[in-house]
Amino acid sequence: MKPYKILSLLALLLVGWSCTDENNTEYNKGEAPLEVIASKETIELDALNPSAEAVKFTWTSGTNYGTGLAIDYTFQLDKQDGTFENGITVEMGRNNFEKSYKNEELNDLLIEKFGITAAAEATFQYRVIANVASNAIEQQISPVQTLGVKTHKPITKNLYLIGDATPNGWNAGEATELKPVTNTPKAFSWTGPLSAGEFKFITTLGEFMPSYNKGENDTKLVLRESDDAPDDKFVITEGGTYTIRVNLISMAISITRGEGPEFTELWFVGNPTGWSFQPMTVNPLDPFVFHYNDDLSAGGEFKIGTVAGSWDAVFFRPTNDQQTEGTKLDVDKWAGDPDYKWNITGGAYKIKLDTRDKKIDIVPFTPYTMIYLVGDATPSGWDIGNATPMKAGSDPYIFTWTGNLNSGELKFTLDKQDDWNGAWFIASEADKTPTGETEQMIYNYPGAGVDYKWRISEAGTYTIELNQLKETVKIKKQ
Repeated sequence: MKPYKILSLLALLLVGWSCTDENNTEYNKGEAPLEVIASKETIELDALNPSAEAVKFTWTSGTNYGTGLAIDYTFQLDKQDGTFENGITVEMGRNNFEKSYKNEELNDLLIEKFGITAAAEATFQYRVIANVASNAIEQQISPVQTLGVKTHKPITKNLYLIGDATPNGWNAGEATELKPVTNTPKAFSWTGPLSAGEFKFITTLGEFMPSYNKGENDTKLVLRESDDAPDDKFVITEGGTYTIRVNLISMAISITRGEGPEFTELWFVGNPTGWSFQPMTVNPLDPFVFHYNDDLSAGGEFKIGTVAGSWDAVFFRPTNDQQTEGTKLDVDKWAGDPDYKWNITGGAYKIKLDTRDKKIDIVPFTPYTMIYLVGDATPSGWDIGNATPMKAGSDPYIFTWTGNLNSGELKFTLDKQDDWNGAWFIASEADKTPTGETEQMIYNYPGAGVDYKWRISEAGTYTIELNQLKETVKIKKQ
């Protein structure tokens, strides 16, 4: 130690000796050398126990040379051939003599920080640095120790539903996210609407691989990592509300069809309707979702009733009185006071109430200027660039068309977007046979969700009347 540091240290010692116990922060740490040791010399990280402790590092206090000054500790980890400059440095603070890592935590750290290959063995070095709270005292560095580690293939932290049975179809970029289950590692769950069709799981938005597919039966999962592997999917035969639970450690899955929604009918009531109760429309794909699309030019207040004509029943209401239009607005429900209502400026609106998530969208609607027929049943077939235009009338929301349809499929594009990801009106179920009466459509944007079409079974002359505000269509054979 340099002479000036020796003098400074002696001064600090004198100060420390003169302090009372209640002013001392660390007291005399003695002269024991600073040393660190791991709970194991070699470890194999366990993918099946991600939250379990993999290794714990503990160290001695080192010395403060009897000054009574605090000691700050720093833990460092690096590859065996490293210099600790580009490794892991963790400031541990004072009176902290251990650092532990869980299996998944350390596995991710070694793979992401150091580029260690999954399921590979590597040797790391570690040490601890102790700094007494004085520039006059040199830091202490423990002898370097080594640790052998074997990593494992990471298990995803995210999981998404994809398939024509799911709300967003086969669009990998908009796949439906499952939520992690609290206190159950690598378990996920989701409750929502599924249509008749297929589904599987992906781990990364926008990426079809890797995926978790159907295993040997409907209760087992299998990880698919190449195009050569079987691409078996889970099948939903009947649409409804389902709860899906998966565990990526046990590779188990349960698919349970749930009970229906609390309300099967709801009513829009307020100033735009002269305070008359008007029925809302149930979403064809999700019985928990209701729509009210109309010209509400009068504007003003409204609420949503659960019993037609009753002012004493429960109403769906905004959480803040006089809430204006917007998307994903919070909703609550109660009877009586306070009589909170929404308040809109007036115009054409599309209103969507989700009774499951208690959210509402109140969105002013600007009509599309043209709507087109697409499909092998139509005169232009599947050539979206030359899609068959309908005829606009005096009402900007209503379009008509009369002409010959072949046997085949039919849907409607609102923008002729050539990547097929634009705005569409589609059928309420796959291969829907037109009834000849007014029926509900599904507005689908972007168009990579479910892709239901009408099925024209008999060629001939048809008249089509479409209302883009009400989202209804009548396809009638002459």
